[in-house]
Amino acid sequence: MDINRMQDKIIAEFEHLAAAVNKFSYFRHLKQVSNGTGSMDVADKNDENLVAGCSKKVWVIAYKEDGRIYFKADSDHSITRGMVNLLLKVYSGHTVSTITNTDLYFLHEIKLFQYLSASWLRDFLSVVQRIKSLAIVQHLEVAPQKNSPY
Repeated sequence: MDINRMQDKIIAEFEHLAAAVNKFSYFRHLKQVSNGTGSMDVADKNDENLVAGCSKKVWVIAYKEDGRIYFKADSDHSITRGMVNLLLKVYSGHTVSTITNTDLYFLHEIKLFQYLSASWLRDFLSVVQRIKSLAIVQHLEVAPQKNSPY
C-alpha cells in the first residue's frame, strides 16, 4: 500500500478519538494497536537490536526483500509497542528512499505528540531514527556472490 494511503488509513482509525479527547481513550487505542504488526522472534530480542536512547525496551530489525525494506519490532511496554507498530505500518514494505524522505504527517493529524511525555517523545524519535538507519544499512548491504572471496 502507498505510504501516504497508509498514513491516511491510520488517521481514519484515530478519528473516532477526536470526540473523546481524553488521554485514557487515546492510550487505550494505542494499546490495541500494539497487537499484530511486525511480530518479532524471541531470539531477535537481544542487545544488538535494542533501540539506543529509549527508556523502555524497544527492539527493531529490518530485512530487505525485492528491493523493499521490511521491519519487525517489539517493546516491553504495550503503549510503546503500539506507537512502534504505527511506524511499522507506515514504513514497512517501502524503498529506502521512500522511508528516509517521507513526511510523517499522520503524527500531527492524530495528535500523538500532544499526548506524549518528554520521555516517550525521545523514545519515539529514537525509534524513527533507528528505522531509517536500518533501512539505509539494508539498502547498502549486497549479498555475497558465489565464488567471491568476500
